[in-house]
Amino acid sequence: MKDKLRILILEDSAADAELATDELEEAGISFVSEVVDRRDGFIKALDDFLPDIILSDYSLPSFDGLSALEIAKVKSPDTPFIFVSGAMGEETAIELLQKGATDYVLKNRLSRLGPAVSRALHEAEVRRERRHAEEELREASFYARSLIEASIDPLITIDASGKIADVNRATESITGFSREQLIGSSFADYFTEPEKAQKAYEEVFSKGFVRDYPLEMWHVSGRTTPVHYNASLVRNEAGDVKCVFAAARDITERVKAEKRILANNELLRQLTWELVMAEERERRNIAVDLHDNIGQTLAITKMKLEFLLEQSAPCGLVAPLAEIRDMIEQSIRQARSLMKDISPSVLYELGFAEAVEWLAEQISSQHGLRVVVEKDPGIRLIDREVQILLFRAVRELLLNVVKHAGAKQASVLLQKAGANVVITVRDDGVGFDVSGIDRTSKKSGGFGLLSIRERISYIGGRFEIETRKGEGACFRLTAPRRSRKKTLRRVV
Repeated sequence: MKDKLRILILEDSAADAELATDELEEAGISFVSEVVDRRDGFIKALDDFLPDIILSDYSLPSFDGLSALEIAKVKSPDTPFIFVSGAMGEETAIELLQKGATDYVLKNRLSRLGPAVSRALHEAEVRRERRHAEEELREASFYARSLIEASIDPLITIDASGKIADVNRATESITGFSREQLIGSSFADYFTEPEKAQKAYEEVFSKGFVRDYPLEMWHVSGRTTPVHYNASLVRNEAGDVKCVFAAARDITERVKAEKRILANNELLRQLTWELVMAEERERRNIAVDLHDNIGQTLAITKMKLEFLLEQSAPCGLVAPLAEIRDMIEQSIRQARSLMKDISPSVLYELGFAEAVEWLAEQISSQHGLRVVVEKDPGIRLIDREVQILLFRAVRELLLNVVKHAGAKQASVLLQKAGANVVITVRDDGVGFDVSGIDRTSKKSGGFGLLSIRERISYIGGRFEIETRKGEGACFRLTAPRRSRKKTLRRVV
């Protein structure tokens, strides 16, 4: 149940006070009242009775209504104060209203008292609600401002014309300008590429938002900071655009980390390249040693054995010596085959195109796969390191055709394309699922398809695969004819 209205009446006439309360009861107002006629009683009632509204006569023998109004404004400023007086001129009434009175009612028109009280109470409630809403708004604004200032990211409010409406301290820090200097200026002016920043701002209006837009902000000192620009439209309840709210995330450490990763990946690729070249040099050295030492020793041994064969007929040693000679010949063939597998001399002696043709003949004779080679006349001018890499890649691709494709024929096309060489290997086999390359390479190891791609990319080339199950496969190697050589340097 709602508490009754508490009315404090400052009146020296008990009859007038009773007339006022009767009028209020007739108006249907439920209340309790306290009547006082002296200053000390008025002050005590303000503290103890805690009135909801004050009705005061203007003139009293030992006190006056104007003094009471001044006291009430100090002790209870939100309480409505209505003068109820027998005689009051218009100028006096206006002066009292200007000094803070809520209303006035003449005693000979007490019928106005009920409506005046109801109106005063309603206006007081409206004022209280407004102050409460304003206080809540101030608290919400303070809370929002605290959140904005607590952000380590520069936060910017931009109006519809592209001017800065507000910023936080992080924006001051990243630009070196004060909030007062920033507000009202063009937001795009604080980016190293104003046109790009303006484009991002316009994109917010077309899409409603922008996410991780790469930009750079500049500081008054001249330094720059890479940022990811994120922004969205702010609309009112009617749906009209009020402003753009933007945040710039400092990605300096991220950019540095990405650069370190890229540089170290480059280092790993170069180390891999150096290992491949070192392996190839060692292969070549082994092949040369086999030829110059073991190969020559076996050849001389065979010659001497044949001489012994001519002299051994009377001794009955022809058969065992012939068997030994056949074994030596087999060893010579095996040594030659091993030298070709380790490091084909044709690649060093005749050149890349001739080595590929030799490889095609070897594949055809050993595995029964028909391999056709076509070449451009100007294909010769290729650096030795690139030749070695491409030759091994072509060899691996053709051996994969033999092992997995079930093909009857393959082709190798060697083409010159400006500063590059393009090698296309095709087969008429069963094809395969490209997505399975990673799993296959991990299982098989060696110079697989992923390895080919990695090593070709290091020298600035690319490796492309076109295949579909049941429709054969096409492998295309594109590489510069001149190798690139770098100094190894680890980035930390």
